[in-house]
Amino acid sequence: MNGSMDLQAIRSAAVVGVGDGVLARAEVAEITSDGLIVVRCTDGSLWPCEVLDTAGSPARPISLGDRLLVLRPCGNEPGVVLGRVGRLASSPTESKVTIQATELLRLQCGEASIDLLADGKVMIRGEDVLLRAKGTQRIRAGTVAIN
Repeated sequence: MNGSMDLQAIRSAAVVGVGDGVLARAEVAEITSDGLIVVRCTDGSLWPCEVLDTAGSPARPISLGDRLLVLRPCGNEPGVVLGRVGRLASSPTESKVTIQATELLRLQCGEASIDLLADGKVMIRGEDVLLRAKGTQRIRAGTVAIN
């Protein structure tokens, strides 16, 4: 953890007065280096939790400040994050998406792939590669080698 919260103290506090199956609304207070999510319930108590992983799990990762529904811990076990709480977005909120990697970003489907490398190289691989343009298709480079 970041040193701001003692996990053992949180676990000890989590055991006091908690019955089985208590649901609570909470907010993500911290995400530990070992993957536990520390949540702050509406009563101010802190609880270590794990995430319920299902086939329909949200695509967006859980972040600090997210509002959640949690099943509070029983005994020395961590609680369980059941999901995010909020209003359903009717349309995408992002008009641009950035995916970053430090060395290599690869999109792959079967034998086809696109690699973006940190040094600026782009590699497109596939059995057949088709480039289409409705308007002008330009190739700008220091040199162009064909075959």
